[in-house]
Amino acid sequence: MRAYHPGDDCGRIVFDPDEIMRKRGLTDAGLCRRAQIRPEQLRRYRQNKIRFVTLDVAERLCFALECQFTDIFHYLPPAGEGSAAGEGTAAGEGTAAEEGTAAEEGTAAGEQAF
Repeated sequence: MRAYHPGDDCGRIVFDPDEIMRKRGLTDAGLCRRAQIRPEQLRRYRQNKIRFVTLDVAERLCFALECQFTDIFHYLPPAGEGSAAGEGTAAGEGTAAEEGTAAEEGTAAGEQAF
Protein backbone atom coordinates (compact mmCIF):
# COMPACT_ATOMS: atom_id res chain seq x y z
CA MET A 1 0.00 0.00 0.00
CA ARG A 2 1.49 3.31 -1.03
CA ALA A 3 0.94 6.79 0.32
CA TYR A 4 -1.07 9.41 -1.55
CA HIS A 5 0.89 12.11 -3.35
CA PRO A 6 -0.64 15.25 -4.89
CA GLY A 7 -1.66 14.51 -8.46
CA ASP A 8 -2.24 10.79 -7.83
CA ASP A 9 -5.37 9.22 -9.26
CA CYS A 10 -7.03 7.95 -6.11
CA GLY A 11 -10.26 6.78 -7.72
CA ARG A 12 -13.59 8.49 -7.37
CA ILE A 13 -16.84 8.57 -5.46
CA VAL A 14 -20.01 8.35 -7.55
CA PHE A 15 -23.59 9.17 -6.56
CA ASP A 16 -26.13 6.55 -7.62
CA PRO A 17 -29.52 6.77 -5.88
CA ASP A 18 -31.56 5.05 -8.62
CA GLU A 19 -32.04 1.64 -7.00
CA ILE A 20 -33.04 3.12 -3.63
CA MET A 21 -35.34 5.65 -5.29
CA ARG A 22 -37.02 2.87 -7.27
CA LYS A 23 -37.53 0.80 -4.09
CA ARG A 24 -39.00 3.83 -2.29
CA GLY A 25 -41.16 4.89 -5.23
CA LEU A 26 -39.55 8.33 -5.28
CA THR A 27 -39.20 10.58 -8.29
CA ASP A 28 -36.47 13.19 -8.64
CA ALA A 29 -39.00 15.86 -7.64
CA GLY A 30 -40.01 13.85 -4.57
CA LEU A 31 -36.39 13.38 -3.50
CA CYS A 32 -35.68 17.09 -3.96
CA ARG A 33 -38.70 17.99 -1.87
CA ARG A 34 -37.90 15.51 0.92
CA ALA A 35 -34.15 16.33 1.03
CA GLN A 36 -34.70 20.08 0.52
CA ILE A 37 -32.32 20.33 -2.44
CA ARG A 38 -32.86 22.03 -5.78
CA PRO A 39 -33.45 19.94 -8.93
CA GLU A 40 -30.29 21.45 -10.46
CA GLN A 41 -28.28 20.29 -7.46
CA LEU A 42 -29.64 16.73 -7.80
CA ARG A 43 -28.89 16.77 -11.54
CA ARG A 44 -25.28 17.75 -10.86
CA TYR A 45 -24.93 15.00 -8.24
CA ARG A 46 -26.33 12.48 -10.72
CA GLN A 47 -23.84 13.59 -13.37
CA ASN A 48 -21.02 13.31 -10.82
CA LYS A 49 -20.08 16.93 -11.46
CA ILE A 50 -20.11 17.89 -7.79
CA ARG A 51 -16.74 17.32 -6.13
CA PHE A 52 -17.51 18.26 -2.51
CA VAL A 53 -20.46 17.31 -0.34
CA THR A 54 -21.29 18.51 3.13
CA LEU A 55 -22.39 16.06 5.77
CA ASP A 56 -25.60 18.08 6.00
CA VAL A 57 -26.52 17.32 2.36
CA ALA A 58 -25.47 13.66 2.68
CA GLU A 59 -27.56 13.33 5.87
CA ARG A 60 -30.61 14.87 4.19
CA LEU A 61 -30.28 12.56 1.18
CA CYS A 62 -29.93 9.49 3.42
CA PHE A 63 -32.87 10.65 5.57
CA ALA A 64 -35.06 11.28 2.53
CA LEU A 65 -34.16 7.90 1.00
CA GLU A 66 -34.19 6.02 4.33
CA CYS A 67 -30.82 4.50 3.50
CA GLN A 68 -27.15 4.36 4.46
CA PHE A 69 -24.49 6.60 2.87
CA THR A 70 -22.95 3.58 1.12
CA ASP A 71 -26.30 2.78 -0.51
CA ILE A 72 -26.08 5.92 -2.66
CA PHE A 73 -22.38 6.88 -2.74
CA HIS A 74 -19.91 4.33 -4.15
CA TYR A 75 -16.11 4.33 -4.35
CA LEU A 76 -14.48 3.29 -7.63
CA PRO A 77 -10.73 2.68 -7.31
CA PRO A 78 -8.38 4.01 -10.00
CA ALA A 79 -7.84 1.84 -13.06
CA GLY A 80 -4.92 -0.53 -12.69
CA GLU A 81 -4.83 -0.43 -8.87
CA GLY A 82 -5.13 -3.93 -7.41
CA SER A 83 -7.03 -6.90 -8.78
CA ALA A 84 -10.56 -5.45 -8.55
CA ALA A 85 -9.69 -1.92 -9.64
CA GLY A 86 -10.61 -0.79 -13.10
CA GLU A 87 -12.65 -3.90 -13.87
CA GLY A 88 -15.70 -1.84 -14.70
CA THR A 89 -17.36 1.49 -14.26
CA ALA A 90 -20.82 2.51 -13.24
CA ALA A 91 -23.27 3.28 -16.01
CA GLY A 92 -23.31 6.86 -17.22
CA GLU A 93 -19.83 7.76 -16.01
CA GLY A 94 -17.62 9.93 -18.12
CA THR A 95 -13.92 10.41 -17.95
CA ALA A 96 -12.33 13.24 -16.01
CA ALA A 97 -11.55 14.94 -19.32
CA GLU A 98 -15.21 14.75 -20.36
CA GLU A 99 -16.46 16.08 -17.06
CA GLY A 100 -13.94 18.85 -16.65
CA THR A 101 -13.04 20.02 -13.21
CA ALA A 102 -16.17 20.69 -11.24
CA ALA A 103 -14.22 21.99 -8.27
CA GLU A 104 -13.94 25.42 -9.81
CA GLU A 105 -17.66 25.60 -10.55
CA GLY A 106 -19.73 27.76 -8.22
CA THR A 107 -22.01 26.44 -5.53
CA ALA A 108 -25.44 27.64 -4.49
CA ALA A 109 -26.87 28.18 -1.02
CA GLY A 110 -27.08 24.84 0.77
CA GLU A 111 -25.00 23.12 -1.89
CA GLN A 112 -21.41 22.05 -1.71
CA ALA A 113 -19.58 20.55 -4.64
CA PHE A 114 -19.06 16.81 -4.19
